[in-house]
Amino acid sequence: MSAADGGVGPRALISLHFPAQDAAVRGALLRVDATLRDEGIDDDLRDRTQIALAEACNNIVEHAYPYERCEDPAITLDIASDRGGIQITLRDKGGPMPDGRLPSPDLPPLNLDDPLLLPEGGFGWPILRSMTRALSISRRNGQNILRFRLPAVEMPRSQGQNAL
Repeated sequence: MSAADGGVGPRALISLHFPAQDAAVRGALLRVDATLRDEGIDDDLRDRTQIALAEACNNIVEHAYPYERCEDPAITLDIASDRGGIQITLRDKGGPMPDGRLPSPDLPPLNLDDPLLLPEGGFGWPILRSMTRALSISRRNGQNILRFRLPAVEMPRSQGQNAL
């Protein structure tokens, strides 16, 4: 994981607060990757972090804010590490998750006979569920809180197995 990771408990690596906009998400992803690289995080875990964060942040930009009026349409990101991997917490003040729960882990229906009929979306949550552990969402004080872990070593799991 990291050459400097001799401690037992989680160690804060980076905290960011950035606008919930595509360009700001891209900038945050670049800053996270540079920080993880500087901390000695291996390429595999850095790549998985980028994919998971891009999915989660883009979901916030696309779904949490478009219908909500908010003075500060922003995302707050905290990343910590320990021997077991990386812990990520994302906060936003956008609209709540429907039913207050994570979306279904099921992929959208696919028609593989006609590529033009493939859905444009619906893959983000299944991707997050397959890559992460301890995936949870809660809402407190008008704020969505999404948490998940990325293990230092990717462990294979059965297709469709939930990340909870």
